[in-house]
Amino acid sequence: MTQSPLYSTVEIEEALAACAREPVHIPGAIQPVGALISLDGKLQQVRQVSANLADVLGVTVADALASTSTELLGKRLIAALRRELTHQERLPSALNVRRRVGGHQRRLHVVAYRSGSRVVVELEPLAHRDERRLLAVVNEWLLEVGAIDDSETLLEALTRRVRHLTGHDRVMVYRFDEHWNGQVVAEARSEQAGSFLGHHFPASDIPAQVRHLYDINRVRSIPNATSDSIPLVPLQDPKDPEPLDLSRGGLRAVSPIHLEYLQHMGVAASLSVAMHDERRLWGLLACHGLTPVDLPAAVRDTVRALVQIAMPRMMLLNTRAESRLLQSIHDSRELLVGERGRLEEPAAMLRGHAQQWLDLLRAAGVALVRDGRVSGVGRLPHDDSLVCMAAWLDEAASFGGTWNTTALQETPLGRYQVDDLCGMLAASLPGDDASRGWLMLFRPERREIRRWAGKPEDVPMLRDGRLVLTPRRSFAQWQDEFGGHSLPWTVIERRAASDLAEDFAVLVSGHEIAQLNQRLDRANRKLKTLAYNDGLTGTWNRYRMEQALDAALNAADRHGQPFAVLLFDVDHFKDFNDTHGHEAGDRVLIALTETILAHLRETDTLGRWGGEEFLVLADHCDHDGAMMLGERLRQAAAGVSLEGLEPVTISIGVAAWRQGDTRKALVAHADRAMYAAKQAGRNRVVEETREP
Repeated sequence: MTQSPLYSTVEIEEALAACAREPVHIPGAIQPVGALISLDGKLQQVRQVSANLADVLGVTVADALASTSTELLGKRLIAALRRELTHQERLPSALNVRRRVGGHQRRLHVVAYRSGSRVVVELEPLAHRDERRLLAVVNEWLLEVGAIDDSETLLEALTRRVRHLTGHDRVMVYRFDEHWNGQVVAEARSEQAGSFLGHHFPASDIPAQVRHLYDINRVRSIPNATSDSIPLVPLQDPKDPEPLDLSRGGLRAVSPIHLEYLQHMGVAASLSVAMHDERRLWGLLACHGLTPVDLPAAVRDTVRALVQIAMPRMMLLNTRAESRLLQSIHDSRELLVGERGRLEEPAAMLRGHAQQWLDLLRAAGVALVRDGRVSGVGRLPHDDSLVCMAAWLDEAASFGGTWNTTALQETPLGRYQVDDLCGMLAASLPGDDASRGWLMLFRPERREIRRWAGKPEDVPMLRDGRLVLTPRRSFAQWQDEFGGHSLPWTVIERRAASDLAEDFAVLVSGHEIAQLNQRLDRANRKLKTLAYNDGLTGTWNRYRMEQALDAALNAADRHGQPFAVLLFDVDHFKDFNDTHGHEAGDRVLIALTETILAHLRETDTLGRWGGEEFLVLADHCDHDGAMMLGERLRQAAAGVSLEGLEPVTISIGVAAWRQGDTRKALVAHADRAMYAAKQAGRNRVVEETREP
């Protein structure tokens, strides 16, 4: 191995890619703490065994490979494996079996799982351990966890208990950030082990393919990082050339790069347990031994149980903290809503509540930008800059909601950044395009001195004539200064800002209605639209159409005035959404609505009945007229053409009013007719056949 000279960017990138492709899941070997047997998928033939099988099972490699699975493992175990692996990939829990080895009874911990076309059986000798004591440890932990009220204390307690249970010199909780860098947030250690508490580790220390393995198998145990691995015999399955994937097992040999990493860290034994929250890998419980640590399977399983008990409690504690913030925001909203009758100027309302919002959301400044007017409190960019920011947001976040960044200088808004204001959270104020506005919160830069466990970089080396990246050799503390970013905006903070913006929009609108009489008619039209019109197409909504149907039924019953109902929807509408996205589906509905409206009579009414279903109320129209109208609408829909999308067709069901019809019955007749049109091939008009 030779220290490399300077290498080109291309060479380094190729080495990085090779590192990311390292086949850590198919090492072709195991750790010497147990033995492995690979069987065919039907659990009949022995394909491969580990070279140390005689030490664990008392059967030579040659005899094992010449045996059937039943001869090697016994009828009862094979029957149990067939039963358990029929409908699942892995045994739900390990089995304990007894075998006579060298004249003595030996207890074995058995793990089995499917690996491609094969079944892998891992056998690990069980130490004489007081399992009742381990059960007591779990019960004690359940009681302790229930009494802990903050996450930091919980994680510290977890590391202490695991270290006492396993005997490792250092036990850490290692939390990932959004870029998969890690930070040690809790630690318990011996005097001989150095501290990594608060230290950062780069994402390359646990690369993507290794993190993926923690989604498959939550536990990785390396009792002795100084021992040689045990190869499989033969090295390749004689009937399946695919390397044996050992991801689901516990005996998988350790990658040479990881062994080198542990050696540089001074670690001779390692145990890692994945910590998942509801969404993804949150972090790791990482245990280090300065010397090899004999870790029985029962202890390993107990550690995993302790982590599984701790994680729901931690998520609950985090949820409680978020709930407290939401409650504080709710209280602020209640006060804000209570001021509706006062109708203050927006700037005065903002001044009255700004400080509370700044404290709750950890911000340095808050601004309201609406219709080119700016109101603000605290540290903010210039008013002109805020107006430009709002204009950019109108384009970039055209569908409303929130927009946020922790690094303004890295966004198109960077040219408006002032001093050290790096974080921005903008919440859209609901309203039409003419009255659109934004509530903006700003955070200052957070300069942070980060302590790293060694300089966060891999070292390019020439090994066997090939450039590779090797783990760094030093884990001595190294620090850098991290700037240009603010604290991140949490999901709860974004939600809170959106809620505040919504309430503030209501108050601002109320003030404008009271102060500007000339906008009263427009406000009333807006309220009426919200009550009676569909938000996407502008047609009447279902509630308004039901009112119109009731009125038509009244007129028909009293005066015999005929009318008909035409119910239609877009053929294969789901394909538009699935193939082109929901925005394309919305374009189809809008274009179709415009076309249908253009071909209706003055006495006809169109409404959106639900989803892609629309209803036409054809007043003063009998059965024949309704069928003619339906055909006209079908042909008009077929002429709708949208760039990049398939042709639009509709299926129409027609039901003409008859004496005694109710609204529900009439719509049901039209619905059945529309269903018949679908069944008949779509793109047609069908009337429901009813007895005279």
